[in-house]
Amino acid sequence: MPSDENPRLPDDVEARSETEKKIPIKPRAVKAADEDGDAEKKSANKLASKVQPSGVPFEARAQSRPIASEWDPEPREEPAAEGRDTALPAPAKDIAVLAEAEALTRRIGKHFRQGLMVFLRRRVRVGVALGITLVLVVLAVWIASGFARHSERARMLAEISRQGVGITQEKQDRLDKALRDLREGDSEKALNQLVLLEHEAPEVASLAYLVALAAMQAGQPELSAQYVEKSIARRERVSDAIALKAVLETQGGGSGVPLGDPRLRAEGYLRQAMLADAANASPLVELATLLRYRKQNDEAMRVLEAARSRLNPVDSHTVVDVSIALLALQETPDAQLPLDIDPDKDVPSLFSAAYLAMRRGNFPEAAGILKTARERLSPDLFFYLVNDPAFRKYAREKDLAGCFE
Repeated sequence: MPSDENPRLPDDVEARSETEKKIPIKPRAVKAADEDGDAEKKSANKLASKVQPSGVPFEARAQSRPIASEWDPEPREEPAAEGRDTALPAPAKDIAVLAEAEALTRRIGKHFRQGLMVFLRRRVRVGVALGITLVLVVLAVWIASGFARHSERARMLAEISRQGVGITQEKQDRLDKALRDLREGDSEKALNQLVLLEHEAPEVASLAYLVALAAMQAGQPELSAQYVEKSIARRERVSDAIALKAVLETQGGGSGVPLGDPRLRAEGYLRQAMLADAANASPLVELATLLRYRKQNDEAMRVLEAARSRLNPVDSHTVVDVSIALLALQETPDAQLPLDIDPDKDVPSLFSAAYLAMRRGNFPEAAGILKTARERLSPDLFFYLVNDPAFRKYAREKDLAGCFE
């Protein structure tokens, strides 16, 4: 049994050792280094000439491979692939590609910006042109519509109110006197003045209608019918003129047609007058009268209710008469005021008595008179008259406080 201190080697190992001893291994000849070579390359060649021990060859792992700078100071060139440009090293080629891509990007961006600017400039020019065109169109439409409104207004004024051409004060005074004569019953005198004025100033509005009205009251239906047609042709007081024509039919001086019922023709004219002016209550009142003559009382009631809704809620005759009476008292000095006025005579006397009591400072008496007037008149008419300028100066008196509410 062999001893542990001198173990015996296997036979193949001993044979291999003997062979190595018998055959000397010469070192591999190494070419002399160039004069410009460095010492590290020489040492590397010397190491390569050493004899490597036999056995399992050493295979280094990836983690233990030496760094190229330590073991391979001169990096070996990789073989060029087919079709690959070997003029520049890989980093330089990447830089060149990046530079070329960047230049291309800049060119594309430049062209895009230029195209965008051209597009925007064209859009701006087109937008400005469209805006100016729109403004001009709106301005033209506004001017045209204004001119049309002005022309229509001028035409209407020329047709409806011919007094716009001007009337002298002398002719205005003659017209007022003729209408006063007509109101007082002197129809012949009023007719003569109105006919003369119509020949001298035919441009005065509604003058033909006034001549027709005066001729009817003067008993000249043929002359009245002639001026009725003239008023309608001038488009002056058309509704009233047609209603007047209906009245002439009942008097035998209308159309001059002897056949047929003149009341039926009058009804037809009144209905035409209602269509000519829906706000005119006069044709409705006249139509209701005709219906009552024919015993059509239910329809007459409906027509009268329609007429009442078209009337002024304030009686114009009463308002004018009361205003004239109060204005005359306002202009009268205290020493010349009448001592007493009968309040039961009429409505102007009633309000005149109340005003005299206020002028004397007897406000309780004035309040009693106004209370009587409030009971006799409609609310609309009373409150309109009590707010006359002659009464408003006393509205803050305690005794009169309830009269103005």
